[in-house]
Amino acid sequence: MSFATKSSSFASNKEFSFMNTTAPSKDRKLPFLPGFTFDDKFIKERHHKSQLLAYKNHIPVVHDYDVPVEVDELQTETEKLADMLRSTTQLYKSTTTNETKQKENWLSLEKKVLRFYAYFKEGVHESPVEQSRVRKCVIFYYLEDDTMHISEPKQDNSGIPQGTLVKRHRIPRDRIQGNSNVYYTIDDLNVGREITVYGKTFRIVDCDAFTRDFFNGIGVEVPEPEPYPGDQYTEKRESIQKSMNPYKTLSPMDQDLKKYMEYSFKGKRTNPSKQEKVAVQKFLAFDRQVLRFFCAWDDTEKLYGDKRFFVLEYYLSDDTMKISEVFSANSGYDPFPVFLKRQKVPRIKNSANEPTTYYDETDLGIGKRIIVFSKNFLLYDCDPFTREFYAKKYGITDMTPIDVKDAPKTEIQYEEPPYNGFGDEEDSLGSWKYLVIKPPKKDVKKYIENDHKLFRYSAVLVTDKPEDKGRKFILSYYLSDDTISVFEPVQRNSGVIGGKFLQRSRVKNERGEYYKANETFIGATLNINNFIFYLEETDEFTVNYMEQNAEQFPKANIEIIMNKIRKHVQDSSLEYKLRDAMGSAQRGARIEMDELRQLLQSMGLDLVEHELITILRHFKANQDGTIDLSEFINAITFGPVTSTRKEQAVQPQKQKDTVSFNNAYKVFNEKISTRRLLVHDTFKVMSDKSVDGLIGETEFKKAVQDHLKLNLSNDQVSSLVDHFFPETKKRLTLIEFMKIIEGTSTYLYLKNNK
Repeated sequence: MSFATKSSSFASNKEFSFMNTTAPSKDRKLPFLPGFTFDDKFIKERHHKSQLLAYKNHIPVVHDYDVPVEVDELQTETEKLADMLRSTTQLYKSTTTNETKQKENWLSLEKKVLRFYAYFKEGVHESPVEQSRVRKCVIFYYLEDDTMHISEPKQDNSGIPQGTLVKRHRIPRDRIQGNSNVYYTIDDLNVGREITVYGKTFRIVDCDAFTRDFFNGIGVEVPEPEPYPGDQYTEKRESIQKSMNPYKTLSPMDQDLKKYMEYSFKGKRTNPSKQEKVAVQKFLAFDRQVLRFFCAWDDTEKLYGDKRFFVLEYYLSDDTMKISEVFSANSGYDPFPVFLKRQKVPRIKNSANEPTTYYDETDLGIGKRIIVFSKNFLLYDCDPFTREFYAKKYGITDMTPIDVKDAPKTEIQYEEPPYNGFGDEEDSLGSWKYLVIKPPKKDVKKYIENDHKLFRYSAVLVTDKPEDKGRKFILSYYLSDDTISVFEPVQRNSGVIGGKFLQRSRVKNERGEYYKANETFIGATLNINNFIFYLEETDEFTVNYMEQNAEQFPKANIEIIMNKIRKHVQDSSLEYKLRDAMGSAQRGARIEMDELRQLLQSMGLDLVEHELITILRHFKANQDGTIDLSEFINAITFGPVTSTRKEQAVQPQKQKDTVSFNNAYKVFNEKISTRRLLVHDTFKVMSDKSVDGLIGETEFKKAVQDHLKLNLSNDQVSSLVDHFFPETKKRLTLIEFMKIIEGTSTYLYLKNNK
């Protein structure tokens, strides 16, 4: 039998199963010898780390730590083999007596510490109180590993960073001589000995009971405790503390500290003192009850001093005060929330030996003064609760406030300098008012709202010079900036060139004020640079604007005019003249402007031309410029002008017609605003197609309904015709008609030059 056959039969025997191996693969590189062959399960084939996250049946799962996923069998078997080897080594390892003894010492001395009390001296330089300082320390020696650490107990108000001086480690003994391999041991420590640790010499003066018993147990004698050496500063502090009264009243901070310490160490407080009981009773009785006084601190005696006002709040629960300042605008002081925080305020001492006392409620009251940290406060007023409190408890009812405010200062009125001729007058005043010249501010809102709005008047010169009597002017008043311009039209054979008479500018009246819009009206006289202008006529826009804003223009306010006439008639007992005039007049008699002026002048009333025009417009003057006399007289004698019988009868129809006209005029005006050129071309075509080249009612209706497509009813178109075409002239030129619809015509309601 060959050796291979014998080996095979030998390996198949169960008694020698440890030789049951297989030939290794080519990549395993192990010698095929007994003892070097392993089963395939010991060969590591997968080198990835063990995972807890895996997929099972295409579902992600998380395995527990106790059940590892795909743990390498080689790793498990290797660990088992290592454990077996370690146990075998420990089993057959020879142990010496020293190692066994060291192990027993470590186990027996675990968590056993020797504690020694020591001190070292520290020099204090340049101090008149002490030359050296004794610093007390505690040395801890750990028996299990011969390590030490040194700490210094903390003392109150020591001013020294105390705590751990040397951390726990083996401290070398002869480091100064260069030998750092010799360490302090238990043989170097005992009462009365000194050790040097990193340049500081510690003297051991005592130890605790456990340390003393331990030394006695090992046969080492421990001397008696030594006293600590004297310390000048510490002795002085102790003498001061012993001289202090332990039963004195504690400060609020000390009381809080005492309470905290009692709760921390004992879990409950000791018996409260009588003062604490009184304080608790007072707190329960007067909690949230505060006396509120208003006070003033007058510091004007000092340089840059001022009178400042405060609010003093006195808390009845604990007799504390809080003072807050009342800030005013532009006072110059920073707005601190609290001037004096809540605390007890001490009274002023007459001598240094007097005990400190504090202000209470009896020291407060209106008219009283209190000194709060050298500041004198005068209490001049209080709130209703404070008045009621003093009235009930002390019977004080006289709590009249004191006036402490200063008298108002008289402002110095500076006289404006005269105009220097440079720029506008506002520019000249700007150089006087401001150090840095600023341009005058303009009313932008007024300018935007009234842009392109102006009053136009036909004016003449009031003069005795014969060469100036025939001159005609057009005066324009611009509502956007209250400026006036005067233009003189060219007249043939007048001898005057004409053109711009006054450039657009603001003009002052005789009172030294700038002319306003309500000072311009028909019949007004304006003095412009010593030229007297009389306003004769105006356009339709000016009259309509004044009537729509009648509250700003009294000459166009029919209520003011009629009340003026009615009051004059009643005061002068002239009603009989009006009744005689109405009785003598025929039924339906009408009166024109000149006759109306004569009638009012006969009663002592002198109305301007604009007021007469307002009356005629209100009473619906006919095309000949006359009104019904009886209607006018009834309006004067029988009540307000808005409640005549004739108007009451037709009032519903008038309201209906007014609404219809307003809607039509709004549609027509929007068309003009958006398509001005189209409207102009349309009416130009209509005037060209007419026989006489003019525009009348027929052309207007055809243009509105057929060409402009405004979708207005016949009544609405008729109301527009009545509004745009004067009763005296129903056919107009294109230029005059466009002026009428744009509100710039001078044709309507002008004075007829006869």
